Amino acid sequence: MLTRACLGALRCTPACMSGIGLAKHSGFVSGSYPHSPPYFRRPFSGLRATCKLPTSRSGPHVPLLLHTCSASACTATVRDATHNEQNNANKFVHNLSKEQAAAALAGDGHLRIIAGPGSGKTRVLTSRVEYLIKEKECKPWEMVVITFSNKAARELQDRLAVLLGTELASQVIAGTFHSVGCQIVRRNVAKLGDTGRQPFAIFDQDDSKNVMKLALKKHFSLRRGVAAVAATPGDEAAEETIEEADVAPAEQTQLQDWEQGKGLEKLSKRFRHDISLIKNGVSTCFGLDGRAAIAKYKAGSAALVNSLDKEHELAEEAGVSLEQAFDLYEAELKQNRGLDFDDLLSWPVALLEQCPEVRSRLQKRYKHILVDEFQDTNAPQYEMVRLLAGSKANVFVVGDPDQAIYGWRGANVVNMQQSFNIDYPGAQTLQLRDNYRSTPQVLRGAEGVLNNLLSTGSTPERVVLNPLLDGGPQIQVTQVSNERTEAETVVSIMQQLHRQGRHRWKDMAILYRTNAQSRLFEEQLVIGGTPFWTRKEVKDLMAYIKLAINPEDDLSLMRAINQPTRGVGAESQLKLKAWAEAQDMPLGQALFPNFQATTAVYAASMGEPTDSTSGLLGWPDATPWPPTCDLPVKDLGLSKKAAGGVSSFCKTILVLRALLQHHRLAPVLEMLLQHINFEEFVLAGRSGKDKQQNRWQNVQQVLGAAEHHAEQPPVRGLDYLETSEPAQEGKHGLAGVQDFLEQVALWSEPEKAAAEEEQEGAPDVVNVMTLHLSKGLEFAVVFIVGCEDALMPHGGLQRDMSDPRDLERHNEEVRLLYVGMTRAKQQLYLMHAQERAFRGGMQRSSARISPFLQSIPGCAPCRSNSTSLSNQKMRHQTPGAWYYHRPVHGTPDNSQTQLALTRQIMTARRAEGPTVPPPATSAQRRAARRQR
Repeated sequence: MLTRACLGALRCTPACMSGIGLAKHSGFVSGSYPHSPPYFRRPFSGLRATCKLPTSRSGPHVPLLLHTCSASACTATVRDATHNEQNNANKFVHNLSKEQAAAALAGDGHLRIIAGPGSGKTRVLTSRVEYLIKEKECKPWEMVVITFSNKAARELQDRLAVLLGTELASQVIAGTFHSVGCQIVRRNVAKLGDTGRQPFAIFDQDDSKNVMKLALKKHFSLRRGVAAVAATPGDEAAEETIEEADVAPAEQTQLQDWEQGKGLEKLSKRFRHDISLIKNGVSTCFGLDGRAAIAKYKAGSAALVNSLDKEHELAEEAGVSLEQAFDLYEAELKQNRGLDFDDLLSWPVALLEQCPEVRSRLQKRYKHILVDEFQDTNAPQYEMVRLLAGSKANVFVVGDPDQAIYGWRGANVVNMQQSFNIDYPGAQTLQLRDNYRSTPQVLRGAEGVLNNLLSTGSTPERVVLNPLLDGGPQIQVTQVSNERTEAETVVSIMQQLHRQGRHRWKDMAILYRTNAQSRLFEEQLVIGGTPFWTRKEVKDLMAYIKLAINPEDDLSLMRAINQPTRGVGAESQLKLKAWAEAQDMPLGQALFPNFQATTAVYAASMGEPTDSTSGLLGWPDATPWPPTCDLPVKDLGLSKKAAGGVSSFCKTILVLRALLQHHRLAPVLEMLLQHINFEEFVLAGRSGKDKQQNRWQNVQQVLGAAEHHAEQPPVRGLDYLETSEPAQEGKHGLAGVQDFLEQVALWSEPEKAAAEEEQEGAPDVVNVMTLHLSKGLEFAVVFIVGCEDALMPHGGLQRDMSDPRDLERHNEEVRLLYVGMTRAKQQLYLMHAQERAFRGGMQRSSARISPFLQSIPGCAPCRSNSTSLSNQKMRHQTPGAWYYHRPVHGTPDNSQTQLALTRQIMTARRAEGPTVPPPATSAQRRAARRQR
């Protein structure tokens, strides 16, 4: 079985706080050598393993923390103090190198660490936290550690649990920008005034995309003369809307086409991307409409890679401006009482700027702020750190400007290169140069690629890496005839390495620049399916949980109201929407006008709550209980079955909330599934018996995740954001359910998939992903495909670099290839084709080797002629020499393996063509004679 990583680009978001429950808890395991820093391999499968590394050639170094004294009488005292200082330093070294110890054991003050790839920056962060707590007597809740991903935060807390003990480690505030921002807003959202989102739900990428689509559909419906979804008969307001929005029949047809199909999908995707870009490009968009937000972005976007100068052709054709789309999207979010991922950065900044009380309280609380991957921070993230630090906190940032690859979504490398020294005067800069990951050949080649960086006016702070590993094969630059041969060649080499027993499948990775390049590799490999948390049956069950917390979440309501089927079909749903629109309120508010009061009535009808972990006797019969609302069944024209289905659904949601107030989530969900006959509904699908069973097992996994979440320690670091003694509340109750939903929403898609694979036993699979998604990972063997001018740099090498944004785009493409190359630990293959298809195979064009590869030491441009695969030979180019690579087949396990390999070789031969050039035509012979 082979799989590929999810293609979502959002890397924002341990479950952020303590994990959603799918990832196995793994303690810290040290390296096998006495002086080798332990490094966890983090493949996409989610497995944590240790790398056995040789000792540094120079051995471990312990910095001497010396104090000087001018008085001779103090010599003995100083000697004793120095001895104590050295002993204290020894306690916190933990096999750190000299460079790592200098960073981890630095004194007070602002510090910027430029850490090259594979230099052990996570180890430095954990040692720094340990040193501050044990030696500097800093309370765990007086520091904030902000990581780039949830998995990094979880790994950091796992290591701290070994260094500090579980109790202390659990009190360290560690999480992503999004998780920290979410907690700040959750506790103080009322101070922002009447936002209409108290409480709020978090919308993940999939939910945000659906919000944008729904907002556009409503807009097009209104423009063509139809009330939001369907006008209620006899509704005078709706008829006036129709008259005002009257358009020509031809335009009505065109607008109706925009409400469905691929046009709406592309338009919503483009607008969602641009809105996210705006929110990430300014410090905060809170309270701004579309026009003001765009103006604010353009006023400060000179240093950003992207701009909004070019209006998308689809938007022009549809007649919707970006300003309109922004306002429509925000209105729909507000109606559903939701915040998207970008709001979790923008709203905390607004709170800290507009609420002096909150800002002062947090600034007094935090003495140390530590930030990982600082080179990839955007405007709101940088501002959040600055506002939390104030004038007294010590700011410790780690990053590498040469690994800044997220400018396309608002990150600004200038934050680390220039702004940090301006906003934090007197900051010290240290470098981590020792590389424990890659061979010298890989590092020298990657550093050669960085020679393509163009000057931006500032002096580059290049980290010259010092490889601590010896030996290793040369980088192999392989030329193939086309993209299909490229895929076959990569898979063939992987099969050879696997058969020889040199590498497992999970130790190898295929990296590409664009998602479109993955199709041919999917044909060669067996690719896994939909990410767990986006599967239909999982989303259906999660919709019930979301509604129990936020009844005004219309997206979840429309998803769950007829799942399982209860007679409330599409036509009935349209009528319900129109009824709510006529009252100018969300459908959830119309169906649950007194949600909390009615829930209290239902809870009282169930009697005294039993123990939260036992005593559940079954789902209560809510038939005699009062209805949730006065639904005008006759006026709406609802059938008896539909009306009964709506009433039953509303009572189910209220009972669910009443039960969750006093009981744990997992057992309540189990009763819910029995009450609504969800198992029968899932198993009755048309996808085949095996797939139906898999779908039901997915539902069971949600219950397992909820149970695992409840078993986690009740106190986590993020609970200490604003208090040193948080309430020791359990994992049951509505607060526990809200916590579970937040963790699922904030965990990025790659991390969700990794946790799922870890839950299933970490299968031995090949890693297939984009170069962007490979950031932070490492593999024994790496194949980077499509190393051509049109793909690296993306769009081809530009000659005119007068625009600073074009210059930064070029440099980011260079850094992206550098990041991909430094993922390799032992072997690195760079593949390029002579010809490649574009636009889904509709166009073919010749391809040139990427200009970035030509700067690799000893690498000459690849020859344009193709080489035959006769005699099972493939031609490679190694820096400094040409040679033939003969695959070693060994003894196949069975005839099917040999047959598959033979088919691949024959297919590659046909693609490469004959080894002897075809005979010249008569016209060619005549032309040759004339030339002679």
